Amino acid sequence: MSLLVFGGLAGALGAGIQFSGDPSAAGPRQQLALFEVVDEAKPDLKTRLKTDAAEMAMLPQVDTDGYAEVESGDEPSLGIAYAEGAEATGTGGPSDDVMADGEGVGVRINGKLVKPGESYGEVTKIASLDDAPISGMTETVNGVRLPRIAADGRTPAEAYARPFANPGQKPVVALVVGGLGINATHTKSAIEELPPEVTLSFAPDANRLQYWIDRARAAGHEVLIELPMENYDYGRMKMHPQTLLSGKGADVNVPRLNTLLGRASGYFGVINYQGAKFAEDATAVRPVLDVLSKRGVALVEDGSLEEASLDKVADQTHVRYAKAASPIDTKLTADDINLELMELETIAKEKGAAMGAGYAFPITIEMAKIWTSELGPKGIILAPVSALVGTTPAELVDAERVATGSKAQAPVNPAG
Repeated sequence: MSLLVFGGLAGALGAGIQFSGDPSAAGPRQQLALFEVVDEAKPDLKTRLKTDAAEMAMLPQVDTDGYAEVESGDEPSLGIAYAEGAEATGTGGPSDDVMADGEGVGVRINGKLVKPGESYGEVTKIASLDDAPISGMTETVNGVRLPRIAADGRTPAEAYARPFANPGQKPVVALVVGGLGINATHTKSAIEELPPEVTLSFAPDANRLQYWIDRARAAGHEVLIELPMENYDYGRMKMHPQTLLSGKGADVNVPRLNTLLGRASGYFGVINYQGAKFAEDATAVRPVLDVLSKRGVALVEDGSLEEASLDKVADQTHVRYAKAASPIDTKLTADDINLELMELETIAKEKGAAMGAGYAFPITIEMAKIWTSELGPKGIILAPVSALVGTTPAELVDAERVATGSKAQAPVNPAG
């Protein structure tokens, strides 16, 4: 009974506190916080469009005097190199040899030397020669498109040549690699792997001849067309149907020449293919060179002909002419080819210029790549063959005929 009375009193007391009491008076209380409680404030914002002038005035000022004279070493590379201590038109590149003779005055951008007065676009354009045919430099004769001298006097020998200049009058070497267009792999290798200063010659019956010439010129190479000439001994080889023959006159050889010249366009000259027998017959040679002279096409001799009359007749007919010292790859070994190339360097240093001729054998292309890459430190310039051709054969120097030109001939084509 007493328990029931006590329970009733406790329940009544609790109900009274619930409806009328102050909980804070019941005893101490502790508040637990899961996050720190702070007064709210405006966040600091970086305003880009509009800033209070008063706030800007409160910002610390940074002194930038002298910053321009300090090199951090962290400047980005823009592909532009100036010579140390030079102005914007200072010497380009680190070569002492270039700086010494003034040949490299300018700025080197991405490996290209831009001289005062030139633009980068003008310099890089040389990497690709103009599309062929050039307007006004062809004519059609009996259904055959042939090269011709333009109305303004430009000749194919000039218009289709690769630009070249040698202001320092350094020794010059040139190289022609031929037999192209027959083997697509070798042709592609020569076009893409050899420096653009190397002249390329194409067989007249090459598959897609104009295509290959266009590709070569797009890569910067000037080109020649090979003229098959009668040899003494063909062995098992069959004579080309358009071979220029000894003992024959203009009535036979000129139509054959026109057929060969009409195979393509974009070549600055022609080069002999074989021809020991034909080249000895000055009577047969003359009408052929008369046509070349009339059409402004250059003649290059590959150095394989011992008793040729080509140089003498070229002199008489005023044909632009150049002759190689010798073939470089009659023996297809690296050592033998290298010896021939070293001989060209010797001739160039002694007489001003030298030219070699070879074929697009893999070993020839490989050796030519190595050789041309090493000419610069030797003080020798690689030139296109057109830079060595003159309106007459090479003059006599030291009582000897210079087969590959002279110092006076090298600048013949300074501007293309």
